[in-house]
Amino acid sequence: MNRKHFAPLAAVSALLLAGVANAGFVIMDNGGAPLSTVSPIPNNNDFRTDLIAAGIGQFNQGGSLALSASSLPGVIDVTAFGSEAGFVNRFTLGAASFTTPGSLSWSARSAGSTAASAGMVNFEFCALTISSCLNNAQNADTGPGSFQSVGMWVSADGNTAWLLWDDSGSDIDDNHDDLIIRLTYRVPEPATLGLLGLGLLGVGAIRRKRTA
Repeated sequence: MNRKHFAPLAAVSALLLAGVANAGFVIMDNGGAPLSTVSPIPNNNDFRTDLIAAGIGQFNQGGSLALSASSLPGVIDVTAFGSEAGFVNRFTLGAASFTTPGSLSWSARSAGSTAASAGMVNFEFCALTISSCLNNAQNADTGPGSFQSVGMWVSADGNTAWLLWDDSGSDIDDNHDDLIIRLTYRVPEPATLGLLGLGLLGVGAIRRKRTA
């Protein structure tokens, strides 16, 4: 391969790989700083044993979930797990949505996927029974009765985030088990990146023919 055609391909590949390495979920406070307010999973959370088995023994409160990503577009997969609720609750993130009729046992239920972009993750939880909704940006403050209805946990690699919804807010029933959602950030498979590389090689070949 001619080096002048190989160089752009190598540069694009490096950029794509950099995007993979720098992408991930992060929990932020209102001022944009990483959040450090941490609470243990409440003892009266109906799915405490399941959460601990999944490696989640605590969660952050009073923050917003953001996605730090560089150049590579990605996808967020949404999976709903248990729900202990008298209300009908709904989770929505872009094209993915899940509505529970009330209590559900612990089991992975795919709610779909949506395109990911850098910045605040624009999800919303709603208690449809009482027409009350709360979005990611509103999940702030840490005092009793404040808007901290969504507990958050992010994996060390930043690829997975768990959201624990409490449909009564941070008050008497503050156990964060009314709807539990897992978000998984992923990038295109290596095969897709390979196809992109072949496409770039094809463009280079066409250019060589035109200039021959």
